[in-house]
Amino acid sequence: MQNARLMSVADLAEYLGVTPAWVYNNHRALNIPACKIGGHLRFRPTDVDRWIERECREAA
Repeated sequence: MQNARLMSVADLAEYLGVTPAWVYNNHRALNIPACKIGGHLRFRPTDVDRWIERECREAA
């Protein structure tokens, strides 16, 4: 198992170049892989990168 830190909404927003509100408003509709830990959304960097690759292939 990797030791990569889970990303918060703010971390993911910065990574994607969007606002945290955008992440909250769109994570379900866009199927961004997430889990809830202690009532907070968290994102695995590897899952997010796979999601981005998938989205890029579908958009091409």
